[in-house]
Amino acid sequence: MAKFEIQTQFIYGWENVWECNGQLEYFDSLQEAQTCLNDFFDEMAQAHFNGEIEDLYDRNDYRIVEVNHG
Repeated sequence: MAKFEIQTQFIYGWENVWECNGQLEYFDSLQEAQTCLNDFFDEMAQAHFNGEIEDLYDRNDYRIVEVNHG
């Protein structure tokens, strides 16, 4: 069954580190993953505006990929 995951780019490559309840998170559709990623960037922009984080996150460090998942 095809699922989608959000991957983060690290020095060593891309990895899914998005978790929900201690488990890696997978999405049923591209749109669901995109909405989650957009919400994340909205939250980080607000945190930056509030002075809670110093730098904004770079969208180029994130991608959504289709994976075969159980």
